[in-house]
Amino acid sequence: MRGARGLIGVLAACSALAVGSAPSIAQAEEPPSADRLKAAAEEYDRGRRAFLADDFETAAVHFENAFRDAPRAETMRLAIRARRKAKQLARAATLAAIAQQRYPGDPPTAQLAKETLDEAGPALHEYLVDCMADCAITADGRVVSQSDAQKHRIFLEPGPHELGVSFKEGGVARHIDAKKGGKDTLAFEAPPPPPHAPPPAASTAPTVTTVPVVVSPPPSTKPFGPVVFFVALGVTAAVGAGTVLSGIDAKNNPGVDAVRRACAGKDESCPEYQDGKSAETRTNVLLGVTIGAAAITGVIGLFFTQWSRSPVMVGAAPLPDGGSIGATGRF
Repeated sequence: MRGARGLIGVLAACSALAVGSAPSIAQAEEPPSADRLKAAAEEYDRGRRAFLADDFETAAVHFENAFRDAPRAETMRLAIRARRKAKQLARAATLAAIAQQRYPGDPPTAQLAKETLDEAGPALHEYLVDCMADCAITADGRVVSQSDAQKHRIFLEPGPHELGVSFKEGGVARHIDAKKGGKDTLAFEAPPPPPHAPPPAASTAPTVTTVPVVVSPPPSTKPFGPVVFFVALGVTAAVGAGTVLSGIDAKNNPGVDAVRRACAGKDESCPEYQDGKSAETRTNVLLGVTIGAAAITGVIGLFFTQWSRSPVMVGAAPLPDGGSIGATGRF
């Protein structure tokens, strides 16, 4: 942790310098917050330790997480080198394309990006992805984009792949077959929003004036009083509250950003991803219990509860002035 804290100042200085000297794509970014600088420093330190231990894939994941929290050229170069040493050329080339776009004026970064892309060109399939709105890209269930944007340049190993494109409004998927040395442009539009239900039609029925007449109700055959219904209602409300709390916890722990940082480049076996799925499953089970409890409560209230007596219209006849007379009773 001491080394991570020592890196925060360096990351802050480098991030401020990048905002002032990088090309226009970097100028539009806001400087990272203190919390993000701290997270980037910790990820950077973990990546450095993994790299020195020859655990290059783990090192690459930490360097990419550090780059997302506090983008700078040095962190991107380390991520590219780690992916190349891990024999993950497609991922290295995708990062090199990002580096080439963001840091054309940084000689070490530009040189490493060129070397990586020159190596990847004959061996991989290059895809230029155009989105009508900001989108994120996954390939075979793994995130390949570093941030949401309208344009992406990615590289894939030869063979079949399932490409996923996520928008704020939803996502679309497409099956693709990558080839050595191939190059294609893919265009995607966000899925249309779900149609809104039409407003209910205004009632045109005439207003009827009724004069209630009280009649004696038939004897009750329902076994429960209102207390049983309200107890069931309380149980349903308690289970529903638990479902809401579970849903909030599933959304925030570990959270979308944490899963993206921890699981970038990994498959669905990533621990953070599994934690998120477990929380989602727990919430779905609670939701099912809530729905069942609500259904039972409704049946008790409708068919088995003797409520306090209230007027109920059982018949009506029009009055001479345009109204009507009816009979009501307590049931």
